[in-house]
Amino acid sequence: MKKFIFPSVFIMMMLASGCQTRDANDASYDLRKDKTAPNYMSYTTTDRDQNRFVGNDVINQNPNFLNLNGTRNGITSGGSGNFATDIDQAKRVINNTNEFRTESVLIKGDRMWVSVFKKGNLTKRDVKDAEARLHKKLVQALPRYNIDVKVKEARR
Repeated sequence: MKKFIFPSVFIMMMLASGCQTRDANDASYDLRKDKTAPNYMSYTTTDRDQNRFVGNDVINQNPNFLNLNGTRNGITSGGSGNFATDIDQAKRVINNTNEFRTESVLIKGDRMWVSVFKKGNLTKRDVKDAEARLHKKLVQALPRYNIDVKVKEARR
């Protein structure tokens, strides 16, 4: 009987400690009130001394993350990728040929559609040759895209 006294007292203490009630405000850990350790999940702003919790700017907290702002895959403040520089590069390549005039350049994902005008009367063979030449130049300039080129006959 004596050997069951210690385990039964221990079990009773465990049950009694588990039944304690706490205030709802004290039940959860509050990062804003933690003063015991450095607060790695927030930083203080320079204009006011309030902790601003990290949401979308995890890049600013961890130096191991790459800064993707201003790149094709990064999200800029406008909410889209930086496709404007790729479109400008495609237009520069087309204008440097002095053979074609740009109608449109469209990008969606990893696909690029390019429509250009070429002066003169074109046969189907001429159109295919012109598309192949321009496609080769665009792939050299922008290798990350699958590029579709369409050459049209200029009416003017």
